[in-house]
Amino acid sequence: MHRPRFTALALFVLTTAFAGCSSPPPEETLISSFFRASRFRDNMTSANLSMVTFSPAERGVVSSFEVESISEETTAPMRARALNEALMASQASESEFSERKQAYQDENLEAIERVLETEQAGNAPSRRADRTVQEEWTQWRAEMAQHAQEVSDARAALSDGRIVAEGSTYSPTDMIDVALYDGEIMSKTVRIIADVVTPDEQDVQQTLEVEIQRAELVGDDGTPVSGRWIITAIDEVG
Repeated sequence: MHRPRFTALALFVLTTAFAGCSSPPPEETLISSFFRASRFRDNMTSANLSMVTFSPAERGVVSSFEVESISEETTAPMRARALNEALMASQASESEFSERKQAYQDENLEAIERVLETEQAGNAPSRRADRTVQEEWTQWRAEMAQHAQEVSDARAALSDGRIVAEGSTYSPTDMIDVALYDGEIMSKTVRIIADVVTPDEQDVQQTLEVEIQRAELVGDDGTPVSGRWIITAIDEVG
């Protein structure tokens, strides 16, 4: 007669106990997994969780930490597609310029060779026509360098603009070109109080700000790609 009442009471106590043991937030789980991998020098796991390192030899080992705060999530456009289009435009402009420069060079090759020989000797061209070619060839060379710099800057901007999306969506079995997608980058900053064993074996407490980000992308056909949270910066503050 009394067993059902006891069972109900036991279930109530167990349910209450489990409800009080809430799981840590996913941000804490990510950071804990990363510091554990760093502590054991598990570089493969660390690379899957973070774009930055926390080298035991340089920064020490985080033995434990507490989360002090987690910022509100912010969102910014994922600009890889636009930056890739800008790079292609710069490359097309450089290619068109190179064709015009080559045509000028072919038409004035003998004069250009004389000008270059004179410059190498540290002299000025004696012929008026060669002086004109020197001025024009100097301008061609300056514009060539400008186009090369523009392409280099565009390539660097694309590299920076795609790196978070690539890290967040990386899968060795399903790799994508994020420059073919539109989307957004979500960011949070997690402030933690960390117990750190320094490289010289001193026990210190550090306040660290850990930036985590992830990508939400969509293809031209509307297919969504949801990236995972990854660590993109770990800075000591205070």
